[in-house]
Amino acid sequence: MLTADEYRSLRPSGRPVGRVGLPAGPARDLRDTIYHLYALADCPRLDALADVIAMDSSLPGAPRKDGIGQIVAGDGLASQQDTVTVAVALARAAGHQDTFALAEKVRDLWVAARTAPPPAESPRLGKPIKECDPLELEVHRVITLPGQQPILPELPPYLRRAHDAQLDELAVGVATGASRMITLVGGSSTGKTRACWELVHRLETRQPGRWRVWHPFDPTRPEAAAAEIERVGPDTIVWLNEAQLYLSPPDTRLGERIAAGLRTLLHDLGRRPVLILATLWPEHWNTLTVRPGRDQPDVHAQARDVLTGTDLDVPTSFTAADLAALRRSDDARLRQAAEHSDDGRVTQYLAGAPELLQRYHKAPPAARAILDAAIDARRLGHPPALPHSLLEQAAPGYLDDSEWDALTDNWLEQALAYTAQSCKGARGPLTRIRPRSGQNVGQPAYRLADYLEETGRTSRACCFPPATFWQASATTITDPGTLRVLATAAHHRGRYRRAVALLRQAAQRGDTYALRELVCFHHEAGDHDGAVAAARRAAELGDTTALWHLAMLRLAKADYDGAASLYREAGDHGDIDAQRELARLWERTGGFDNAGVTVRRAGDHSDNNLSDHARRDGQAPRRHDRITALWKLARLRDRNNDHHRAAQAARQAADHGDTTTFRKLARLREQAGDHERAAALYREAAEHADITALWELAWFSEHAGNHTEALTAAHEAAHHGDTTALRDLAQLRHRAGDHHGAEARYRQAVNHGDPSALQALAWLNSQTGDNRIRRYGLTDDGQPATSLD
Repeated sequence: MLTADEYRSLRPSGRPVGRVGLPAGPARDLRDTIYHLYALADCPRLDALADVIAMDSSLPGAPRKDGIGQIVAGDGLASQQDTVTVAVALARAAGHQDTFALAEKVRDLWVAARTAPPPAESPRLGKPIKECDPLELEVHRVITLPGQQPILPELPPYLRRAHDAQLDELAVGVATGASRMITLVGGSSTGKTRACWELVHRLETRQPGRWRVWHPFDPTRPEAAAAEIERVGPDTIVWLNEAQLYLSPPDTRLGERIAAGLRTLLHDLGRRPVLILATLWPEHWNTLTVRPGRDQPDVHAQARDVLTGTDLDVPTSFTAADLAALRRSDDARLRQAAEHSDDGRVTQYLAGAPELLQRYHKAPPAARAILDAAIDARRLGHPPALPHSLLEQAAPGYLDDSEWDALTDNWLEQALAYTAQSCKGARGPLTRIRPRSGQNVGQPAYRLADYLEETGRTSRACCFPPATFWQASATTITDPGTLRVLATAAHHRGRYRRAVALLRQAAQRGDTYALRELVCFHHEAGDHDGAVAAARRAAELGDTTALWHLAMLRLAKADYDGAASLYREAGDHGDIDAQRELARLWERTGGFDNAGVTVRRAGDHSDNNLSDHARRDGQAPRRHDRITALWKLARLRDRNNDHHRAAQAARQAADHGDTTTFRKLARLREQAGDHERAAALYREAAEHADITALWELAWFSEHAGNHTEALTAAHEAAHHGDTTALRDLAQLRHRAGDHHGAEARYRQAVNHGDPSALQALAWLNSQTGDNRIRRYGLTDDGQPATSLD
């Protein structure tokens, strides 16, 4: 028998063994017992463990590396001798001395697993591909043409583009047994979902009958995904259209559970192969994948991990060659789209986008009010299903007195009838959601057309909704998570009173997260009693975090008695950590006799959830060499004063998805004092959807003294979700002594939901002794508020 030191000398592996998915029962109990020992032993290298086992004559078996890995993972039932051997060896490596009882336990578990009846096979999730309807999978309906023959298929013929070839390359490993996630990132109606459907169709053609498509949506998308993801088996395509609805629901904890489940699924050897197909708009991709600042909570950590490295961009426009091919199509819809779409936006035209925008801009006042309320609700975080009562109660605030007085008694029915009309066969601007069989039917709910939602996020980005919107939200929304999301949107826009009203509604429904937020609002407003009351209510509901937070705030002000009282309250609610902090507080302040609390040491807890950071293979083909060559060509032409052809090279780079060449050229022209060409290049980069170029144009214009151009560029960047330029311009105005100019730009950034701009605005006002914004935020019209009520 080897010594304990020889076992403990085993080094941890850089790639821990993953666990195979097993149903509840003796086999999983056996695997979990051995895997727990594996974790306690610090996941030793399997080859080294096999060598140690071979040298230990006291062990009954002698499994090699691969056999050990299968036993630890639970991948099949090995012999009893080998299973007991691995368990005992791992126990010794973990420092256990007496392994006799453990060996007997493992033998009993092995016998139970061997003699257990085979588990009943649960039905596979999803449908066979041949039974799937692409429209049910949310591929957009397309326009119908006047006099169109009914024999045309629901979907027009598909034109493969560059990203389809990349999709095929990424999916090759899946067809041969690997698991993979692919996330198509692009704006509304750019063809993301149709591209996913075409990939699925190609898989069916290559491997008929093998794959099933699982599209979780009932009772809600995130609830369905969270409930069933553990049942996903091999040869399944997980269909996550609009993946933000799964990964970023109002309850962010639920989204993180789903993301963690997806990560487990991708690395589970027993459930391979699996293909996860997801779609996201760029702004949702950024929300889920950009790491938060140092002082911000990381609410999407699991989502960021599962998404990173899975993205594939879908271009907004078709190329000239694509358009030429469409003009030769036998399908009249494709020919018309190629001929009449703006800037090659064929898929948007087919989805009825131009008609949607026309219907929106020419809507009667009541219908426009309903649509604006729906846009505001979605851009501020409400889930896609918009309740009838919310729209009804919010809409009046979007109408002026003359428009309101002119309405008929059935104005709401007329408005909803207008918004429901289809746009050349595509879904109307705002349509009622038909409940599926078996769903609970409450009040009617409506869905905003994707394209209107996307364009509305830009066109209404700087608009703060009227009072009726916030009142309707507080009185009609019952989900605490949604109330908190909207409260956060109001908070980031400096409207503390609106945020507090929504949080109070969530708190009345027992939401302790809302109570924590209320503690912070009351504390900042100087309402200590209100903060303590909210913290106590949270503690009564089992959450002592708010009491902790208040105690730390009291400590920051050297109020040791107040902090001790709050720690004691938390301890009275069973929070042992608070009792420890109270003891430390008295120890630091010399009040040993006043502690009045005994702190017991907590046992060590092992975290058996091992992160798997395996790198994903098969990254999308790199275009680095091509882009680098184009930049060198552009720079050479610029040095030779051939500025026209230098810009042509930058355009070629942009056609390959890279706009940095424009910005690099612009900086060269800026350094040469050629401000006119520099501005033109920045602007052209911006026209290729490069938001960074707008920020650089704003900065460049401001320093060049062109304040109007700077503000225009900053506003355009803000409309696309980046308020950095507005904040930077505000700082420059402040340094130049223009207090009112700085304040105006900060307010504009605040209305776009920039919390950093709100802090800067509060600081700016505090320099004149006015602390109202810091304490109470802003009124609806953007002026300093005087209370939270």
